[in-house]
Amino acid sequence: MDLDRHVAGFRAFADTHLNGEETNDYNIRLKREHSLNVLANSRAIVQSEDIAGRTGELAVLASLYHDIGRFPQFARFGTYKDADSMHHGRLGVLTLRKLSLPDDVSATEWRLIRAAVGLHNAKTVNPSINGALRTLVDVVRDADKVDIFAVILDHLSVRDNSQGVVIHSLEEHPTRYTVPVYETIVSGTPCDYGSLRYSNDFILLLLGWLFSLSFLSSLDMLSRRGLVDKAFSLLPDDARIKALEQKVHALIHYKNQSPLARTDLKP
Repeated sequence: MDLDRHVAGFRAFADTHLNGEETNDYNIRLKREHSLNVLANSRAIVQSEDIAGRTGELAVLASLYHDIGRFPQFARFGTYKDADSMHHGRLGVLTLRKLSLPDDVSATEWRLIRAAVGLHNAKTVNPSINGALRTLVDVVRDADKVDIFAVILDHLSVRDNSQGVVIHSLEEHPTRYTVPVYETIVSGTPCDYGSLRYSNDFILLLLGWLFSLSFLSSLDMLSRRGLVDKAFSLLPDDARIKALEQKVHALIHYKNQSPLARTDLKP
């Protein structure tokens, strides 16, 4: 499989959505670079987790294409908020069906990739999904989450940032967060984007992802890159947040110390 050919085709498709308007082009470039970062993350996960052969190659390729639907989404609706436009995973599936794509992937393999694209941002994944598709989905979801962590925290590190579309136009406030969102995260329950009101709620949602990552290497990346500590540095310093911080660091310590951790985190 010629990955460079796929990357070149992806870049060309993304760049057709640039129109010279500052806000539009900022958001298109943001998703283009995000997709390339997710590609890099997925390659690191596949290597670290010894996901060999064609399944590993397809997982990497699915990561490149996972947000292909974001470009027509923003062009048509001017937003990345699925609730106000279309589910970008499903739009990605439709987009891949329309594109002229390299012929080094079989029709059966493209179906696997499209399925992974369609499922990559699902709130939960049906536990009955297994085999190669499960591996693709888990790699894409983890690689995506690692980069979203970085993108959101970089954005929120700059207060009064004009690019509110990145955090779905949530209210940015240094100390406020929604207690029910916090309680959902602490309970280990997946949180809906629709429940978020403040930018700090988004940070809490990100931290909640740590408990559902599929691979130890994904948790390692977030920890090594300082993203977990950065997330807590942006949250208010109160008793609830300190309790969550202790829980998160206990998770990281356990996963890194347990001889079964790598097995536990695999699909």
